[in-house]
Amino acid sequence: MQEISVINMLLLSTSFLGLGIAIIAIQSNRKLSLRLNRALELINSLHKYNETHETKLNALEQNQVTLHEKNKQALTSELEGMLFTLKTSTSQAHATDIEMIKIDVDKLMAQVDELSQRDPAAKMYARAHSLVESGATINEIMDACDLPQAEVEVLIGFQKKARK
Repeated sequence: MQEISVINMLLLSTSFLGLGIAIIAIQSNRKLSLRLNRALELINSLHKYNETHETKLNALEQNQVTLHEKNKQALTSELEGMLFTLKTSTSQAHATDIEMIKIDVDKLMAQVDELSQRDPAAKMYARAHSLVESGATINEIMDACDLPQAEVEVLIGFQKKARK
């Protein structure tokens, strides 16, 4: 049996060391891959969550606008009818009363608009949506609306998708 030379021993030791480092690197990459897959799953679920809430928000906004328009049309119709009746009558006192009622209705409509803007979540997302439409940067939207970067990026993605 031949004796193993020092150089051969060093080469053998270096080979084993390299093999050990390669095994550690493979294990590390596997763990990193698992973490990345989990992060991707979380991002996808967040995306689905945001799509659902954006759809709900859009439906609520549309319902609110529709209701507001219907109320406004009904009041306008009623006022026009009253004004027509008033114009055909000779009573100036009634005309003044109707004009005052019209002013009161306009004030009430302004209050309805103000109350509809008080919902903080809807207001925040509506503001973020308008900032996205105006071309604001991610940081500007995050600062203005107190939203996390991921949500802002999703909103921007939706906006880009809607433009296509």
